[in-house]
Amino acid sequence: MELADREVEVAQLRWALSSRVWIEQAKGVLVATGGVSPDEAFQRLRAQARSSSRKLADLAQEVVQEAQRERIAALAVDDARVRAAEARAREAEQALQAAQTGLARRTAALDRARDGLDERERAADQRNHLADQRDRDADARDQTARDSE
Repeated sequence: MELADREVEVAQLRWALSSRVWIEQAKGVLVATGGVSPDEAFQRLRAQARSSSRKLADLAQEVVQEAQRERIAALAVDDARVRAAEARAREAEQALQAAQTGLARRTAALDRARDGLDERERAADQRNHLADQRDRDADARDQTARDSE
């Protein structure tokens, strides 16, 4: 009979230890979310358990599990926000790349236009130089013709 008593005692101790773990975790949840001291958290748990005619350990387990569900839901929302932000970042990166490609094309077109303008200016300068030379030659012929008269 002593073995059976010991087995019952061990089972009761295991239950008590498990209950204590739930209670401590629930106190931690209340401290973290409610901004109360550990003693106040325990008093709240005890008062709520009494008012609802429930065991303190059962209520504590429910508080902890609800906090876990809320945390998982918050993480899911955060994950969704992160995925949405990453999608926006990818879209912005694509838009930036498109803008950079467009800018490179416009820069190349501008460079070609400047090269064409430079070439036309050089041709105009050559024409002006040749015209100036013809004018000097004509002036020199005129001068020679006047001198010979």
